[in-house]
Amino acid sequence: MLRNTLHSPPSRARRASALLATGALVGGGLLIAPAAFAAPATPPDDLGVTGADVMTHLTELSDISESFAADGYRVWNGPGYEAAARYAEQVLEGTGAFTVSRQTFEVPTPEFGEASLTVDGTTYTGSHFDLSEGIEGDYTAQLSLPSDADGAHLGCEPGDFAAVPAGAIVLIQRGICTFEAKIDNATAAGAGAVFVYNNERPAEEGVSPDDQLTNVASGPRNEDDSPAATLPQASGDAIAALVAAAPADVPVEGTAVIEKQFLVTESFNVIADSIAGDPDDTVVIGAHLDGVAEGPGVNDNASGSAAILALAERIAASETPNDKRIRLALWSAEEVGLVGSTAYVDDLIANDPAELERISSYLNYDMIGSENFTVGVYDANESTYEAPVEIPAGSAEIEQIYTDYFDAIDQPWIDTEYSGRSDYQAFIDNGIPAGGLFSGADDIKTEEQARLFGGTAGVFMDRTYHTIDDTLANVNRDAIDIFAPAIGHAAFALAWEAAVEPSPEPTPGEPSPEPTTEPTVAPTAEPTAAPTTAPSPAPSATGGPAGSGPRGGDLANTGSDVDGSPLPAVGAGMLALGLIVAAGTVIARRRTQQ
Repeated sequence: MLRNTLHSPPSRARRASALLATGALVGGGLLIAPAAFAAPATPPDDLGVTGADVMTHLTELSDISESFAADGYRVWNGPGYEAAARYAEQVLEGTGAFTVSRQTFEVPTPEFGEASLTVDGTTYTGSHFDLSEGIEGDYTAQLSLPSDADGAHLGCEPGDFAAVPAGAIVLIQRGICTFEAKIDNATAAGAGAVFVYNNERPAEEGVSPDDQLTNVASGPRNEDDSPAATLPQASGDAIAALVAAAPADVPVEGTAVIEKQFLVTESFNVIADSIAGDPDDTVVIGAHLDGVAEGPGVNDNASGSAAILALAERIAASETPNDKRIRLALWSAEEVGLVGSTAYVDDLIANDPAELERISSYLNYDMIGSENFTVGVYDANESTYEAPVEIPAGSAEIEQIYTDYFDAIDQPWIDTEYSGRSDYQAFIDNGIPAGGLFSGADDIKTEEQARLFGGTAGVFMDRTYHTIDDTLANVNRDAIDIFAPAIGHAAFALAWEAAVEPSPEPTPGEPSPEPTTEPTVAPTAEPTAAPTTAPSPAPSATGGPAGSGPRGGDLANTGSDVDGSPLPAVGAGMLALGLIVAAGTVIARRRTQQ
């Protein structure tokens, strides 16, 4: 998963939400007993995807990553990524159910020089945003601070820069909004250069005031942006104090140096289209295959990629072919600014807008095996978190596919922020409904979450995130066992016409239903106070979370023939008719493209 990147989408006409055929469903429902709406005797259909399936591929991707440790593991432009992509292509082609191709794209690749800000004879050394702009030579100008109504220097709103003179070197504090939003707002105010300085970090991060924000992401490259770099907290605090204390008629000046040049390098996404299914209605399911150069990236995000490969095999094995076309995507260069998925969508916009219109939904899987996991569902209805991005209509229905599934098997779940910090961003920017699952990264696990899911409260949900310890040994098998069948179920619910519609959407603004009070079965190996470096456990032979019921490849019934149900035949028949009418896509296929 990309760190600290959230690019705010432009204003767009949003797409229409799902058209639910409720009339026939209600008609059938009037004739049946209330017991028919109880949880099914067996879990909803999940195509038989199991944690063991995922672990098979995750083990292979882990071995590939470790074998290229000296070359940056699976970094997007390294040999490890190429090897991982070849393995994925072999798996996908081996199913016989997909046509597989590579989509190449260009990545602006920066080479970094000095980043510094000199004030009153003192030079404060900084670092670079990966795709921000540089300065040719030195740049000397007045220093200025954005200011909000509370006097903070966060720069999250354009109005915070009302008193910033054009051409100033703007000093902005980290926090609340994305780096990209801060740089965009400063650019709109005419800033000559931008320095974002670190704020106080949680003790668990082990970050001191002198630590740099090193080569972090600030969104895709925009050559119209003001040059930008970072500073440690102590440096930023010291300079900000000088600026705040200076008389209005004697402003503090500084000299910025941001040395950077961009080269152009190619990478590629792996795209697999199902042979079965309506090509005029496409469900895209994706995960990023690249990782950071600092570690093997087994959870981030070989785990999501392995789930895509396991899903492909189960789609191919299904006795009933998918009704809609399924496009599986393994993205590259996610870790340097969501570049691969953005290039994919941008290419459709430029060269095949009709194909973009055929995409009815997008599902994203980025980190599903965090060692101190939670079961997170993207909060599309904003019942817990106000989203910092625009959410396309229809996304809340996708959220409910996951939550209805977890509720049906009594699996606790929580909302996770619909943040745009992964490859669904380009899709939602263009009005395509999207959803996904997430097991946690650098958020602190609460006592309540530890009660529900096990693990350790008061520390990160993934203490190996973007480190050398993101290994197979530190993947939580219980998380994989929970997420794997849910991924299969979401694919079935969107791409098979036998799928059951989600339950009615809650009123916007109402809290999410309380998570199931029964905690997840205790992990087989609860995360220790520090991630292990021991060898990886062998894949489990079980096919799903404990207590979740049997898993199989047969398509589920539509829900009207629960064992022991006293339904009258006419009621059951009308309900079946209603489900057939309601079948098909949850999401309206035709949307206005702008």
